[in-house]
Amino acid sequence: MALGGTIRGKKTTLRLPAEADLDSYNRWMADMRVRRAHRVWHEPAMPATWKERFKETAKDKMGVLWSIDGDGRLVGFAAGSFWSMTQLGFTLRQLVIDPDQWRKGYGFDAALALHRYLFDYLDLPRVGAEVRADNVAALRIGERLGYVEYARGHEVHYRDGGYVDEIQLFMGKEAWQERWSAEREYPPLAADAAR
Repeated sequence: MALGGTIRGKKTTLRLPAEADLDSYNRWMADMRVRRAHRVWHEPAMPATWKERFKETAKDKMGVLWSIDGDGRLVGFAAGSFWSMTQLGFTLRQLVIDPDQWRKGYGFDAALALHRYLFDYLDLPRVGAEVRADNVAALRIGERLGYVEYARGHEVHYRDGGYVDEIQLFMGKEAWQERWSAEREYPPLAADAAR
């Protein structure tokens, strides 16, 4: 998973992860609120283990990892992967916000900035997301962005003595353009190329 570059939203900045972020990543992976809402990215571990995980993460050429800053402090991370060199697209697998920072708009702002990067800067034709069926906040963000459900894995995640479905969301570039073309601070790249 390669380490991503810098993407700015109105409230958040997605940036390269730093060693100083390791304690927060570890704390979030141990927090039961995060574990309940998301697939666990890694189990809690000692700092040296997290350093090794970051090194291994950087070797995956199709994946990307960003730390998310909000109001001058680390508030979360996002992880996903590009599909392939011949099939252009991206799947967002993790968008974790510090539970102490929930309901402050960081999740939506980071997701919107990331999708502007994927659709408007990278000019990808499609983007997907994987969400647990009971993660209401993530589903609400997906709906606001313009995603539609295209697949459902029944009883994928075991938790609290029962199973939870996983929902696969999808958004094509046309749906993105239709939903967000009037709300851009800048023209999409395709418009620049046409001039």
